[in-house]
Amino acid sequence: MYTKTTLKLTLAGATKVLEGVLKEAKSRAQEISVAVVDAGGHLIAFARTDAAELQTIAIAENKARSAAFAGIPTGKTSKAGNEGSDFHSLAITLAAGPDKVVKVQGGLPIIVQGQCIGGVGVSGAAHIDAEIAQTGLDSLEVEARGLPVG
Repeated sequence: MYTKTTLKLTLAGATKVLEGVLKEAKSRAQEISVAVVDAGGHLIAFARTDAAELQTIAIAENKARSAAFAGIPTGKTSKAGNEGSDFHSLAITLAAGPDKVVKVQGGLPIIVQGQCIGGVGVSGAAHIDAEIAQTGLDSLEVEARGLPVG
């Protein structure tokens, strides 16, 4: 067979993830940027809270894109499960291009039925970026099962 049916992240799905992240960031009093991209790394939804620093814009989008491309969370751990050093993470980022790969935590792939359909990236809350991003994914998963969100 030469074709395959794939799932696609919709604007409604991306918005659900975005809203979940923003709600969690507000509850934690964190100023962040959040980006949601499709499987090709193209931006679908974005928001920046009022006091989030400007550099968080590009970082959130690059985290989302990196997670979507790799199909794994951003960070030092490789797809094979190996933990890399800070030097290794920086070398990979520089070799691939900082607009292509980000190796700091805060980017999560959006996986549905075993397919990576996109990514979400959060920047601005430092060591809890990934936790906040996960709440957006949790919102999407609950919604996908038809259960109330909240």
